[in-house]
Parts: sequence; C-alpha cells; structure tokens
Amino acid sequence: MPLRTLLILIALAVVFLAVKRLFPPARPPKKKQLKHGNMVQCAHCGIYLPEPEAITREGRHYCSQDHVDAARGQPPE
Repeated sequence: MPLRTLLILIALAVVFLAVKRLFPPARPPKKKQLKHGNMVQCAHCGIYLPEPEAITREGRHYCSQDHVDAARGQPPE
C-alpha cells in the first residue's frame, strides 16, 4: 500500500511539472516609455518639462507665457 501511494505522488508531481512548463506564468506588462522627447528647464522657475510642451524664445525654454513675459520684464496680465 505505501508503495502505491508513493508512485501516485510521483506521478502527480510529474504531471504538475509538465503542466507548469506548458503554461508558464504571465509576465507583468512592460512600463511604457515616455515619448515626450528631451526634458528642458524653464529659464524662469527651473521646472523641467517635455521640450514639445515648452515655449522657446531666444534660445531659452519657458513653461508658460507668464514666465516668458516675466523674463522680458513685462508685468503679468
């Protein structure tokens, strides 16, 4: 009787390992790469933002029109 139980356990282990190899666990999805381009720094406040979102004036990058105006010495509206 004990030999039969041992053989059944071995057979179950072999079946389990075979099924485990046939159906590997799902991998978590890869993180998406940011496609915003290079990061630039606002010449007024220093915050970093994606280059396509920045306002560029005279070779400098700004995060908003208010900061462009502040750099020109104009009072905010």
